[in-house]
Amino acid sequence: PVEKPKAACVGFRQDFWYHVGFWARRRDAAADEEQQYFFAELRFERRSRRLVVETCTLLEKPLCRFKNSCAFCPDKFQIFHPSCAEFTCGKKRHKRKFFREREMLGRAFMLRH
Repeated sequence: PVEKPKAACVGFRQDFWYHVGFWARRRDAAADEEQQYFFAELRFERRSRRLVVETCTLLEKPLCRFKNSCAFCPDKFQIFHPSCAEFTCGKKRHKRKFFREREMLGRAFMLRH
C-alpha cells in the first residue's frame, strides 16, 4: 500500500512555499522493493508564476531521527524534515513573516493575523 503524500503551504517573502513528504521507489523497481521517504521544498514565484524545486532529499531510515515539523508544518502533519541547513523556509525566525498557512491535502486553512 502506498501512503498518501503530505504537504503544507505558507506565504513567505511574496511567494508560496510548500513542504511535501512522500514515499517513492524507482519506476523500474520490483513491486516488492521497499519504498523510500523523500522531503521536498517547493517555491511558487507569484510574479513569474513559476514553480521552483528548492530541494528534494531522500531521508534514510530510521525516520525517527528526523523532526516532523518546522515553523510552518505542525507535528500533526507528520512531514519529516532534514536538518535546517537542507531547507530554506520554515525556520523559527521566519514565523513572524508568514502571511498564510495551509495544510494542502487535509483541506484545513487558516490565515495569520
